[in-house]
Amino acid sequence: MSWRNKIVGLVFGVAASLSWAAQGQDRTGVNVSTAVPQILIETAVPGEINIGGSARFVISVKNSGRSPAEGISIQTTLPASVRFVKADPSPAAINDRLIQFEIGDLAPGAVQRLILELVPERTGPVDLQTKAFFSASTQAAMQVRQPEVTLECHGPETAQIGEIVTFRVVVRNIGDGIADSITLKPTFPESSYVESQPPRLAKIAALAAGKSQEFTFTARATEPEWLVGAFTVSAPGNREVECSHRVKVLRPDLRVELNGTRVSFLQTEGEYELHVWNPGDTSLCEVKVALQIPEGLEVVTLSEKASIDQAARIYSWCLATMDPGASHKILLKTKAAMIGPQIQLAVAMSGPKLRADAKHLTHVISRADVDVAVSNAKEALRVGSVEEFTVLVVNRGSRDADTVSLAVELPIGIEGMAGDGYQIEGNRLAFSGFRLAAGGSKIVKFRAIGTESGDQAVRAVVETDYSHVPVIAETTAYFYDEDELQRIARDLDATIRVR
Repeated sequence: MSWRNKIVGLVFGVAASLSWAAQGQDRTGVNVSTAVPQILIETAVPGEINIGGSARFVISVKNSGRSPAEGISIQTTLPASVRFVKADPSPAAINDRLIQFEIGDLAPGAVQRLILELVPERTGPVDLQTKAFFSASTQAAMQVRQPEVTLECHGPETAQIGEIVTFRVVVRNIGDGIADSITLKPTFPESSYVESQPPRLAKIAALAAGKSQEFTFTARATEPEWLVGAFTVSAPGNREVECSHRVKVLRPDLRVELNGTRVSFLQTEGEYELHVWNPGDTSLCEVKVALQIPEGLEVVTLSEKASIDQAARIYSWCLATMDPGASHKILLKTKAAMIGPQIQLAVAMSGPKLRADAKHLTHVISRADVDVAVSNAKEALRVGSVEEFTVLVVNRGSRDADTVSLAVELPIGIEGMAGDGYQIEGNRLAFSGFRLAAGGSKIVKFRAIGTESGDQAVRAVVETDYSHVPVIAETTAYFYDEDELQRIARDLDATIRVR
């Protein structure tokens, strides 16, 4: 970081000046001719230094005149880019960035050195503005006075977004003369104007030496991050003085999400996650979380204990604090108890204004699940005998099967016999359609005659309105005749001979 040396010299040479009595009285001009001291101020600074390093500034105050200077007061104004550490000798007063030293009397040719230790906090040149105030004694006891207006501004460190913020500004005359026609100008971002009106200028007709006057200004914290109030005071013959104060704008926020199973079959379990978090930049207290469960879902497990309103089906929790960025998750399982859309509602609240809500939709569905089995009672049947077959149709699903169609397909070696509830269509028995409730079953029977020996496969076919794939079941009926028995005997004899 490069700094430049700067010499600020204020030479007060008074050949003719005004002397007046205490403030409040008429100012009376008196012509005086006298020799007065001349004060020269030189400031020596380092060539350059890094941010955060300690730098020594030496202010030399010299009386280059031919008469003594009495009651010398040195005032140094520090820029905003440095931080004051200490001074030798110790200052008589420190007011914001204005440092005042009381040197006293200085004989002609005498030099007084003031050493300041400062720490730079950002890059750029560092300029010190130094002024000297003194009086010279003559036989006419002439006194020189000068007003010096300074400015202080104060306000809260933080504010909630949307809040009205009050800034306090103090205008002070640290000089020894009256300051006239003082104007104080406040500056705020346009978005922060209260009732869309910019703040008005403040004016002071006259401010006596050592006196101060306080003003208040208001602005609304409408933007995130910072609200900055800047103030400028000016008066004729006085340099403009600026100060500012920034307020950290806190943005409380709260979010809630509910995620989990979107489609569930009746009587099956679903898993859900209730997620609450604080994406704001301020801590939240007493965060209340509530979850309303619909009638179609029954809570099976919870990851943490809840207060339960059974009538309203509301589960609630209270989180003592949530720091910025913090989150909290609650896990739960439910059992689907009712068909249809089931909506869960989640709400998170903190204080009277902060609220977030979310909902989650689960579709609880069901389907019919029809199965069929066909069987006969006897192990072996003689050709020409009649056998009774049983067909069992069951609905293992959670939904009714509105239309069930059953048919039995017979092989060439079996011939169906007429009976109730079905029609014979060649080698096919067609049963009347029926409805089968969830969990229900239906048994039908038919009789048939074996016309050929051997294993004969009997097939039952079920078709439903909810599926394009038929359900098929088979059983085998064994018929025999004399030829079949002889074949078996020959096979057995052959087996014996082989052994």
